[in-house]
Amino acid sequence: MRIAIVGYWRMGQLIEYHTKQKWHEIVTIIDPIKNTKKEDLLNVDFDVIIEFSIPQVALENMKFYAENNMKVVMATTGWYDELETIKRYFENSKWAILWSWNFSLWVNLFWEMVENASKIMNNFSDYDVFAHEFHHNKKADSPSWTLINTWNKILKNINRKEIIVTETLSERPIKENELHLTSTRGGSIPWTHSVYFDSIFDTIEIKHTARTRNWFAIWSIESANWLKDKKWYFEMKDFMKEIV
Repeated sequence: MRIAIVGYWRMGQLIEYHTKQKWHEIVTIIDPIKNTKKEDLLNVDFDVIIEFSIPQVALENMKFYAENNMKVVMATTGWYDELETIKRYFENSKWAILWSWNFSLWVNLFWEMVENASKIMNNFSDYDVFAHEFHHNKKADSPSWTLINTWNKILKNINRKEIIVTETLSERPIKENELHLTSTRGGSIPWTHSVYFDSIFDTIEIKHTARTRNWFAIWSIESANWLKDKKWYFEMKDFMKEIV
């Protein structure tokens, strides 16, 4: 597989390393640090782009990929308010995209567990539900997009929870219809996400802890290999249907 990397910060460098480990070819790296720009992709032959950049750049890039019939694994987060616009780009294009809130296979399995558990716990009103995440001290957004998608799974399936609260509740108690989601930033913690179902009798916890970013890089490469012969629009759940 011939891969073009867009974005060359920590994740882009890991993509480069693991691409070589898997005997794929890197045909170009698009990043200001490499003095390259997206238009350079028109002059190289590649199968799939893997992009870890920033939301503002990603939106502009996706339009460019659509116009030029390119295939991309979009691992940049934070652009999802424009998802319907991005979908429309595909309607008359020969390109393909695969995107996810998180490219760890194991985080996606964690979401499946949270969704299934929420469906069950919807029937047991004695249990309150809440969630917390830990991230390293370089993490810019809080809550993360991983936690945001986690709360989407909960709200979709637990009827008694209707409102998200992410701020510290220092002046009032939590309301019964509120789902409290909290975040801690510190140290070098890669990612930890936990969902709790708690009653006066016991606590049920579903937890995912990442020890390294390498899995995110590896699964984005595996996703690219899956995408290279496809066209149109895909989410991580489409990829997972074939491997889980």
